Amino acid sequence: MYPLKHIGWMGVLCVLVFASEICAQQPELQRHLTRGKLWATFRNTGTQGLRDDSRLGADAGLMYPGWGIGERDFTEYWIIGQDNDHRYHTSQGEGFWVFTREGGSHNVSISNPRYNTDDIFEMIYDAASGPERGLGIETRSPLTGNTTANYWPGAPALVADEPIEIHNYDYGRYIPNDNEAEEIIISKWTTERGLTITRKARAWSYPDYDDFIILEVIIENTGDNNGDGTPDAGLPVDHKDVYFAFVNNLAPSWAGHRWQNQTVPWAYSDPIILDDWYKYSEASNFDGLADLRGKKISYVYDSDLLSSAGDDTGQPFDKNNAKSAYINRGQLNHGELMAFQYIGLAPLDYDPTDGFTNDNETYVAPKTMDQPAFVNWWEIYGRFDWDTPDITNLNSDENLYNEFIGSGRVPAVQDNPSKVSRVTFAHTYGPYDLAPGEKAKVVVAWIAGSGAEFAGPGGSPMDVYEWARQGNQSQVADGERAMAQHLERAQFAYDNNYDLPDAPPDVAVFVDSDENGNNAITWSDRAEKSPDPDYTGDEALDVQGYRVYRTQNNHLGPWELVADIPKGTTPTNTEYAPGTPWTSPTISYADGGTYTYRDVESVPGFRYWYSVRTYDSGHSDWNGTGRAIPSLESGHSAPEQRMNVSRSPIVIATPEKDALSEQVRVVPNPFRDDPGDADHRYPPASNNIRFVNIPRKAKISIFSISGDLVAVINHPQRTTDPDRGEATWDQRTRTFSGRVAAGRYYYVVESLVAGETGKKQTGMFMIIK
Repeated sequence: MYPLKHIGWMGVLCVLVFASEICAQQPELQRHLTRGKLWATFRNTGTQGLRDDSRLGADAGLMYPGWGIGERDFTEYWIIGQDNDHRYHTSQGEGFWVFTREGGSHNVSISNPRYNTDDIFEMIYDAASGPERGLGIETRSPLTGNTTANYWPGAPALVADEPIEIHNYDYGRYIPNDNEAEEIIISKWTTERGLTITRKARAWSYPDYDDFIILEVIIENTGDNNGDGTPDAGLPVDHKDVYFAFVNNLAPSWAGHRWQNQTVPWAYSDPIILDDWYKYSEASNFDGLADLRGKKISYVYDSDLLSSAGDDTGQPFDKNNAKSAYINRGQLNHGELMAFQYIGLAPLDYDPTDGFTNDNETYVAPKTMDQPAFVNWWEIYGRFDWDTPDITNLNSDENLYNEFIGSGRVPAVQDNPSKVSRVTFAHTYGPYDLAPGEKAKVVVAWIAGSGAEFAGPGGSPMDVYEWARQGNQSQVADGERAMAQHLERAQFAYDNNYDLPDAPPDVAVFVDSDENGNNAITWSDRAEKSPDPDYTGDEALDVQGYRVYRTQNNHLGPWELVADIPKGTTPTNTEYAPGTPWTSPTISYADGGTYTYRDVESVPGFRYWYSVRTYDSGHSDWNGTGRAIPSLESGHSAPEQRMNVSRSPIVIATPEKDALSEQVRVVPNPFRDDPGDADHRYPPASNNIRFVNIPRKAKISIFSISGDLVAVINHPQRTTDPDRGEATWDQRTRTFSGRVAAGRYYYVVESLVAGETGKKQTGMFMIIK
């Protein structure tokens, strides 16, 4: 019988119930890799991405592109709490399993996708003693001021078992260490038989290199089975025939189907989402892109469910079959592609004989150099029905061990599925013989691609979100070619010691209202003074200017270019103060100058997001390679590179408004409860009504046509609010019994400003529902 202590009775019920509330395990502190376009969550239990107990917005399940995460290590920096319509999860968990046998005894340690065995012990990686000891910047969020990394030289020691997060980037400066990724997350854990695993995840925001995550995984025979860093009783032993596997539940089709008007929870399978293709490039019946043959990549993508009424490739959003909340918010276009992603896993390096990138350690080679040794898949049929190996269908560690090395239910060499389905797949590496103190290493990459890569003019890349909104299903299949291209770039990054053509620096921005009630965007000129580490002399000072992008939809875009500002210049609506250092409520600089761009098209009451990106001069010879590099623009995929909370300009308070000498206006008037009526309702489906040209301190009383007092607005609501000549009402009654009914309403605005107290102005407005 399978040893139940190995996962515990809670784990047994978790597997059998498959994501009920009882599945919740002990909280695991996570860190989110969000620097590139492909986002993932990592923990010190070996789990990656979503779990069965994950809330939809809490973690990143290989999101492509990344979207705001409603969990610590994100909300504490970026305060995402709005417009959660575009969570592009493509996976329901990525796991790491370790297989050992000693004589006739087998042991399997499991981290994800559905559960963890209870022999997994979290550890804190000691970056100060590792090769990363001199790496990292104490970065801060310009929105909250909070520190966003947890390791840099001199950083306080961690007191909780959370992964290490290192930021090799900063606002206004080129990458400090040119032979490293921009963001690195390191997680560490150990297992019952004394095998300790260290996983290092790397990502970049550079527009040509932001579609992959590189994982370096080291497994060491330490003899530590409880995470205290020392060998335990009877350990270490001389391990023979050790295997480890990356076990994954990819489901890109779910990114589209969760918006439909159905009740199936996210972690379950339903016939409507069993329409993904799984392919392995080395299978005998592989019929995918020829360029992928030999790359040993497993990948999954959405296809057409034959039983559906029309072609649902890419899962276009169908407002006629969608949950009302997504229709009312108005964020999704009818026909917008939601499940357009191609997601794959491929090895980059597993041969220690020629060394690993930036690593002088000694590693044991696998007994066979054809790795991964086994690549298998198991079908998922429904909520309680799957072939994936676990305790419901294999009742011993020995059976699990054999299943992954070709001696179980699936053959060692397995053809790809012959139909669309939903599968779990595994890449298994080994066998390794690990004597005490010895270690093995593999480097793999998660790769993403979409048809946006070739959808721009002349086949150039297009913003993936803007492309998806166009709903061009005929271009979805181009994601396979894009994924192949991105795999080549990941291999190049690794082979070139992580030295890439560097994109110019990010800039931190601050947005405030100016005296005209427009948004004014400010940033520092520090980037112009930062040398590109790939060049010397004047050529290294290559930042040439700034591009200001704006969107009114959400923080993903689509972005509209509203200004191109060459450095040192002042085009229309732009100011430059070279001797005035940039300041904001959270970040300030002691030197440099400040740019200000006034968005004269911004209107109070409407929401705006901005992204200010630097661009460089381009170069004829990169690093002496003879390779010409065109002008590069800074990234736009990371939260550091765009506003994550919208900003609406406000009407500034003035003495004339304090005295109520200007006409108070109600906007919109009438208010019409119709999400499609942009002239009489603020987007997205807002219930807000604004009272404009009011005193900075005022009381607004709202009466029904029969004279009943229905609401009172005390302005400002908080003493810390800035002075403003407007107030917002969300139509809630003063008794909080709900929102007011349709009809005609009267208001009385009374000034509470010293010297103007008692002055009043009245008016009328309409609400139509």
